[in-house]
Amino acid sequence: MPLYRFSNRILYTIFRINRPSYSQRFTNMHRSTNPLYPLRFIAALTVVLYHYTPLSIRPQLSFITRNGNEAVNFFFFISGFVMILANISFLRSEKGTFSKWDFYIKRIARIYPLYLLAILLLTFFHYFIKHIDTDTVKYRIIFESIGIQRWLYKGSFNYPGWTISSEFFFYMLFPFTILLMKKNYSLYTKIVCAYFLITLLVSGILINVENHEGISTTIKKVAQILYLHPVFKFSIFLVGTLCGKVYVENKITFFQKTSNSIFCVLISFTIIYFTKQLMPIDQYLLNGGILSVVYFVMILAITSFDKNKYTFFTNKYVILSGEISYGIYILQYPVFKYYTTFIQQITTVLSLINFILVLIVISAISYYTLELPAKSFILNLYKRKKLNVVTTPV
Repeated sequence: MPLYRFSNRILYTIFRINRPSYSQRFTNMHRSTNPLYPLRFIAALTVVLYHYTPLSIRPQLSFITRNGNEAVNFFFFISGFVMILANISFLRSEKGTFSKWDFYIKRIARIYPLYLLAILLLTFFHYFIKHIDTDTVKYRIIFESIGIQRWLYKGSFNYPGWTISSEFFFYMLFPFTILLMKKNYSLYTKIVCAYFLITLLVSGILINVENHEGISTTIKKVAQILYLHPVFKFSIFLVGTLCGKVYVENKITFFQKTSNSIFCVLISFTIIYFTKQLMPIDQYLLNGGILSVVYFVMILAITSFDKNKYTFFTNKYVILSGEISYGIYILQYPVFKYYTTFIQQITTVLSLINFILVLIVISAISYYTLELPAKSFILNLYKRKKLNVVTTPV
């Protein structure tokens, strides 16, 4: 039996996937993706703790400091999920074409301004305060600025930026993937499942090549570049798109019962915890995104809660925490360099808390003073250009 049919049969059996009745659809109208906001905030903080927790307290935070890299896979999964929700009108429409440029501009407007600010802050620090990278940075900066560095080599000047470079890769391909999803969802599901398994297999081969003593240095370097390359991380994003499609179709009646959703969320966190505890931190299955299967169930469960009953998730500060999570993530290294140079070193619990609070405040300020205004400016400029093209006589 093909893998996709087997997985579908499991889903139908366990979660009772049916076409909801009118009353069921009415009940599920109160679903909300707001619970993803605090999850994104927690994931961003987890990465910060993973990078900057002082050695003196790392044993007390060993689970986070050893496994914070998993948050990156979670971000990739959520990105795919959100892209489907943001473009659901296309999937439901009769249109056969997807406006690539509309999509690209929207993503650039949302992500690029803060991404570029982080690079500029580090460039100024590197050349006018203290060198923090090798002399090759002057050659790499062009690739970093346009966000294609991880397509070409391992690492980034602003090292969290490698994930944003990967996201740019995903976004470049998304218009083509959503067309296939709309045209033939069954085929799309087969391809995503097969691709996911292939990327796990290839990741295992690459890590073995990288660690093999009898292989030449050149081949090892190529393996290092390819390991965690966007091509292989793309599968996590694609699984996220499948999750998004299942969410918007709203056919899983299992999650309409709150106790079922709570049970799935608890089980998902338990599986994630013990998997990360029992498997080595550099295990290729983990880095390849094997926990995406767990995220699939967890996200469907946590977004099924009735927003009218769980008002915590509609709180404006909870929502804001998710909105600024991108700033927390991409600005962590620039803020760290300036903070430790001009304010204090991070050597104690208190200094770590102070740093995190400063990072949160700066991220909130940048959200209102740069992210939102820049996004509006870019989108308005693009709309005006489109309008001019339409109205200009031939």
